[in-house]
Amino acid sequence: MDRRVVFYRVFVLSLVLFAVGATQAGDPQRGRQIYIERCAGCHGLTGSPTMAAVPAFSRGEGVMKSDQELLAFIKRGKGVMPGYDGLLTDMEIRDTLAYIRTLF
Repeated sequence: MDRRVVFYRVFVLSLVLFAVGATQAGDPQRGRQIYIERCAGCHGLTGSPTMAAVPAFSRGEGVMKSDQELLAFIKRGKGVMPGYDGLLTDMEIRDTLAYIRTLF
């Protein structure tokens, strides 16, 4: 196969994957307000927790997974953390994750 054809196919595939990823990425500006309303009570305004055994987002704790893994976790909840399935849309959760990642 001609190298130009291979390059063209890889280039087009890269553009498609980038476009798909961009449409799924969250907006940290929108996520900030959701974080303040729903998360800061336990995780702190700056990502430093106000309760024991709560991940410190300011140190990257609990967020070193893919958005898809974290989205599923947030939807179902665990322990004292409630599940947000039905309370927040997937996009609102992605927005919040984008904001949380600005804290560390």
